[in-house]
Amino acid sequence: MDPLSIFASITAIVTAAAGVANILTQIRDKPRTVAILLTEVNHVRIICTSLHRFLDRTQRLNPARAALIQLEDVVIILTQTVLVFSELETIVAPLASQGRPSWWRLTWAWQETAALRLVNQLQRHKTSLSLVLQIIQWYVYFVALVFTVDNKLNLNFQRL
Repeated sequence: MDPLSIFASITAIVTAAAGVANILTQIRDKPRTVAILLTEVNHVRIICTSLHRFLDRTQRLNPARAALIQLEDVVIILTQTVLVFSELETIVAPLASQGRPSWWRLTWAWQETAALRLVNQLQRHKTSLSLVLQIIQWYVYFVALVFTVDNKLNLNFQRL
């Protein structure tokens, strides 16, 4: 997957998260499961936004250094996250049109098990994305540190 597709996936996730969060925020007297779902959706949005900013910065790296960063794992996680949000939008979208709280609660009772399953999946994807982001950041930092130390050693060696 090329970087443009990765950015498109991240943008799709952030957009879907904002839409789902908007619907869930409008619900009054939320059951606990809705609050948990809203928290997870917001966490995934925050992580994807951070990942987008980080990947945007890596585009400005030296091409030789940028090529060392493997994004296959990120692509797999992003693809799975897009699928979860697609299913989540299907579950949450009808709730936006529910006018009466009693009707909404009845509808939610039917969807709650599926929503909890999706919360579990979002938590796993959130953890995976967060760990991959930390590993990539560490790797870029390590490569930059080695590059800096190597340059200093070369400079000192040339002075001798």
